[in-house]
Amino acid sequence: MTKNKPIPKVSFTSIFITFFKLGLTAFGGPAMIPYIRVEVVDRKEWMAEEDFSAGTALAQIVPGATAMQVAAWAGLCTRGLTGSFFAYLGFALPAFTMICALSAAYIYFDNISVIESMFGGLKAVVTALIAHAAINFSVQYLGRTSAKIMAFIVGCWLAFQGNPILILVIMCVASIFIFNDITGCPPKKQSNVSTSLKGPLLLVAVLLTTLAALYITGSTYFPLVFTMVKVDFFAFGGGYVSLPIMLHEVVHNHQWISQSVFMDGIALGQITPGPVVMTAAFIGYILSGITGAAIATISIFAPSFIIINLVAPFYDRLRSSALLQRALFGSLITLVGLMAAMSGQFMMSIKPQFSDIFVLITAFILLRRGVNIVLVVPGCAVLSLIFGMGL
Repeated sequence: MTKNKPIPKVSFTSIFITFFKLGLTAFGGPAMIPYIRVEVVDRKEWMAEEDFSAGTALAQIVPGATAMQVAAWAGLCTRGLTGSFFAYLGFALPAFTMICALSAAYIYFDNISVIESMFGGLKAVVTALIAHAAINFSVQYLGRTSAKIMAFIVGCWLAFQGNPILILVIMCVASIFIFNDITGCPPKKQSNVSTSLKGPLLLVAVLLTTLAALYITGSTYFPLVFTMVKVDFFAFGGGYVSLPIMLHEVVHNHQWISQSVFMDGIALGQITPGPVVMTAAFIGYILSGITGAAIATISIFAPSFIIINLVAPFYDRLRSSALLQRALFGSLITLVGLMAAMSGQFMMSIKPQFSDIFVLITAFILLRRGVNIVLVVPGCAVLSLIFGMGL
């Protein structure tokens, strides 16, 4: 907060309830950030505008779902690490609850033909959504010829089922040398965030100890936990970049579910609030019910939560690092290539029938015209149901 206005003493219950309410309507991922700002800066005056802006910028530097990271930052500025946890938990809980309920319904109604028809249409919507996002990201990040070439290489790499994490690391390193004109941002006023590293370092120890214990004991949950931790750790650029990595790990590497079921999970995630990485809860539910959903969700969010709390005191140093800014630009270029390749893979899996193709084209046109995805997904689901019932 500003020097002449002290930070109010906010209860953890108040933080949780505030972010739980925000989480109930958290559609659109990063689009929720302005609503968070209105609540914590304008309405409740928990933090100053400059502190919130610093957190928004930091959330785009570290891995993880951007809106979730902003929620964690707001809680951190308000009541330290514990406040960050309650903000994070409150913001994620509505989406987790809804995705678990929908996952249970998905399994129960799996063999009903009209429901299968609806999910066929939703797969088309997911394909349109990924293609739409890829186009938006390409316009934003592929202005340079070298960036276009790099994105093309990434797309080809994933098309031949190359490891997305490996190509991400390669492109980030290459970008440090290729884009040497990119410089760091000038330092700003230090924010009022806690500078204590004791809590975040303890969480790092807990995470590593948990992974080691699961591995040593041969727990059946170790592959799920390790996979989701790995996906989140490399999700630079927001939640969308986690999808190609998750697809590779869950479908191609471990073969836990088919690509078709994975697309259904993304579709369910789009009709519920919360970040797109909540698809992890769906995967966990398919594998091990509610326990698997909880484990997958904790695992997909734990690394990014720890990281933003761990690096918060070093925000200015990170922001002014030219090497980091170039590497991050490389990760965003990689995101475009991964998204383009994934949309191509999804498009190839669409059934060549009129109903699905019609829904695909309709959804894509609506998204390109700026129609809110909250309206597009259920609208196209109803359209698919109509086709399925032969009306």
